[in-house]
Amino acid sequence: MHEEGAGHEELRSDRTGSVEEEFSNMVRFIDLYIRQKIDLYIQNYVLDPLDFIIKQVIYLSVLASLLVVGTLSLAIGLILFISTLIPLWAALIIAGVVSVILAGAIAYILFSRKLVMKTPKTSELTKVDDV
Repeated sequence: MHEEGAGHEELRSDRTGSVEEEFSNMVRFIDLYIRQKIDLYIQNYVLDPLDFIIKQVIYLSVLASLLVVGTLSLAIGLILFISTLIPLWAALIIAGVVSVILAGAIAYILFSRKLVMKTPKTSELTKVDDV
């Protein structure tokens, strides 16, 4: 009977483990939990926005290159059309002056607006100014 009690105590100690084993298991679970949270944070707040920004930059570069090609084609076509009416050098000067004036107007429109970040305080200030 004494042997059965000893076997029962060994079984209970194997099942529950020592305090050190429980502590090491708890530390492992906490480490796993922290790693999962860090992975989720990196995924949601670093990699997803970075992926979005990279896609937008790719779209923007394709759009910019298409706009450059289209603008050059239109400019060359316009110069060649004007050169049928007047000499080529005069057509180039006219096209250059028109493009500089157009670029200046676009730059003035783009850079004359105030840049205001949408925060509650600035929204309140702009509403007061609008009244």
